[in-house]
Amino acid sequence: MLTQRTNILFDEETLRLLKSIAKEEKTSVGKLVRQAVKKEYAKKDPYAARRKALEETLRIRPAVSKTPIDYKELINYGRKY
Repeated sequence: MLTQRTNILFDEETLRLLKSIAKEEKTSVGKLVRQAVKKEYAKKDPYAARRKALEETLRIRPAVSKTPIDYKELINYGRKY
């Protein structure tokens, strides 16, 4: 169901092209525009880049150890240098 209205400005040549295609396909210019938008942009996931970065981060991050951290050993190791 269509619930939002918008205005799009086309140059004369583009509008003429859309009208001729709409007439051939026996549909409206609006429907052609909606189909084109869905075809071009519906496939693009706005979170794909974030998801990929998170997956890469988790892949390269060392596994978290379940054993407790021995801080004294770490301090002594750091004092060697």
